[in-house]
Amino acid sequence: MAHVPDAAQPLTAAERWVLGLLVVPSAPEPPDGSPGSISVFHAGDNFYKWSLLEWGVRTVVFLLPLIAATLGIGTAMQRVPPWGQTTLTLLLVAMWMVCAVTALVTLLARRLNYLLRWYIVTDRSLRIRSGVFQVNELTMTYGNIQEIRVTAGPIQHVLGLADVEVQAAGGGGGDPRQRRDGHTGRFEGLSNADAIRDLIVDRLRQYRDTGLADAHHPGAGTTASEIAAATEVLEEARRLRAAVTRI
Repeated sequence: MAHVPDAAQPLTAAERWVLGLLVVPSAPEPPDGSPGSISVFHAGDNFYKWSLLEWGVRTVVFLLPLIAATLGIGTAMQRVPPWGQTTLTLLLVAMWMVCAVTALVTLLARRLNYLLRWYIVTDRSLRIRSGVFQVNELTMTYGNIQEIRVTAGPIQHVLGLADVEVQAAGGGGGDPRQRRDGHTGRFEGLSNADAIRDLIVDRLRQYRDTGLADAHHPGAGTTASEIAAATEVLEEARRLRAAVTRI
């Protein structure tokens, strides 16, 4: 049975219930490679803390107009009949309930997005899984990898985080619009990006030194024989055409 990696932190019963309700797989299967070579990584703690800060700012921005609307409706309620006051009260309750549910769902989504973010490296390939409502999974083999680099923006530097980008053949080079086509794997929000970069580089070097890359691409000899056979058929067709012409 394949080893199933653990989440960044243990999931609570409520979180497991939500994942079952959304039919979200809790863990990815390890990619191709020997079982003893499987290494599992997750985003750093500051990645989650920054996500919570973003959530808090967005929630406050969303609450400001709601608070202003509540104050305005509260003032207007003094000038309307009882039935109007009841209607405005129900409207306020509905608005705050929607706000509370939205805040709770988005908070839970951010936590699950952190817990269900896996970076798996083996001696032959790597796999990246992220997302809750939309699960995104990318698998890359070492035979296609061309470039591995560490990147970090100003905020990431402050938080002690960085990303490891793995560029595969045909990934579009430095054009960020073309790098979004699935040829670039990104280990986001790592607190140990340099160590993971070094691990992937070391695994890639071992993969190439042991000849696994050639073993997984056995098509060179077959292609040559197919070309020879096609050439022979073409020559035979030419000789047949020449014979028909002489007749």
